[in-house]
Amino acid sequence: MPANSGATVIGARDFLIAYNVNLNTKSVKRANSVAFDIREAGRVKTDSNGKKILDDAGNEIRIPGKLKGVKAIGWYIEEYGIAQVSINITKFRETPLHLVFEESTRSAYERGYRATGSELVGLVPLQAMLDAGKYFLNKQRLSSGVSDAELIHIAVKSMGLDELSPFTPEKELLNM
Repeated sequence: MPANSGATVIGARDFLIAYNVNLNTKSVKRANSVAFDIREAGRVKTDSNGKKILDDAGNEIRIPGKLKGVKAIGWYIEEYGIAQVSINITKFRETPLHLVFEESTRSAYERGYRATGSELVGLVPLQAMLDAGKYFLNKQRLSSGVSDAELIHIAVKSMGLDELSPFTPEKELLNM
């Protein structure tokens, strides 16, 4: 290439929602079990002795997770004395925030523990919260024809987004 030529590459991805679901356990292993259920990559298949099952080429066989565009791992938060499922939602339009909460809650319940709330890390698109508010009102068989402020309030309360610290819409919502 001549010295006076070059190239520029620009890439973009959709908005990433960083989100944690709180569990009523201190066990990272239990938090990981929920994470493996919901994340797109799922979990490695094992035999009855816990040994990884491999295919003919020697690759791990995976059991897919339930949610597309979701990455998740379990961890323990000493500050709060609880385990959390730490989640990145990379396709929030395809897999909405409220669905991630509901699947996490369902997985925990099926395993004998429960989600007690959740928290957002950083900003969240306003539309994700409005959609969550509408979802939870519809689930309650109530009209979703309410103000945006009320939809946000319903979403916050339904997902326990104020369990560990106050949820401040002015600081946490991004109007996209």
